[in-house]
Amino acid sequence: MKKVGKYLVFLSLTGVLLYFSFKGVSWKELLSGIKEANGWWIGASMAAGYAAFLIRARRWQFIIHPLGYNPSFKHTYDAVMMTYLANFAMPRMGEVVRCGVLQRTEKIPFESLLGTVVMERAFDFICLLLISISVIFLQFDTFVAFWGELQAAESASAAGTAASGGALLYILAGTAAFLAIAVGLLVFGKKIAALSLGMKVKKLWFGLLDGLKAGFRLERRVLFLTYTVGLWVIYFLQAYTVMLAMPDTVHLGASDALFLMVVGGLGWVAPVNAGIGAYHFLIKSALLIYGVENGVVFATISHETQSLIMILFGLVSWVSVMAMRRR
Repeated sequence: MKKVGKYLVFLSLTGVLLYFSFKGVSWKELLSGIKEANGWWIGASMAAGYAAFLIRARRWQFIIHPLGYNPSFKHTYDAVMMTYLANFAMPRMGEVVRCGVLQRTEKIPFESLLGTVVMERAFDFICLLLISISVIFLQFDTFVAFWGELQAAESASAAGTAASGGALLYILAGTAAFLAIAVGLLVFGKKIAALSLGMKVKKLWFGLLDGLKAGFRLERRVLFLTYTVGLWVIYFLQAYTVMLAMPDTVHLGASDALFLMVVGGLGWVAPVNAGIGAYHFLIKSALLIYGVENGVVFATISHETQSLIMILFGLVSWVSVMAMRRR
């Protein structure tokens, strides 16, 4: 019941954000806007999105190597693709799923893999933070206007409140859980350690540390950084190509695409199923600053085309892993 309740909370938040994102939008105008988009640029955006999956798989291999394992690219790629597939079911569940998949296909300890994922995500967060700070300096007025637009949307509807409340609930729940575990270990540490559960927690903790340490022992640091830069360049190209595909946004420049990339990135990492709703709401609000009234068309094309390749190739990887396990 607890798991079902948690799923329903996230699903409800997704539904609220979608409702207010598409509120007042004519379906006829939406379909017309999608038909007007340049299919070649949309195809280029989808190709860039798939290239990002390949880079993520290869980059993860670099972090795993210091653990003493050399997973094949295919198995690493399948695990990464199933990450995105799982995130449609439950936010952030994919990170756990990909560790479980690679554990079964390559016999690498789950705990150590989880540590490498934490290291990878921490690195990506730092990159997003640095890019966001750079964009704020480049487009300070745009960011101020965007913040004002979000405040207006929040006061006018429940969507902004739901988004900020959901994120706050996510942070508070994680903090409370961390404090509860820390206090429990301090008070009942010896008793817990003697139990089978305590042994599992201890194994998880040391495995996590091994995975985190692996990130600091990278053998191909230059190549890792090169792949990371390439990954963010691809994310920029995804936003830029969709922008060129739309008649209402084709006049915008590269710095505007960078701004939309940052805003869209925040939507993808929001505590909802695969960024659904949050991405649409934020992009729609951002494009209003540029006078684009049908920004939801841009958001729909950008999000749904990427979701399509995530689901399609995620299912292919899932079938591939299941077939290998059956053999």
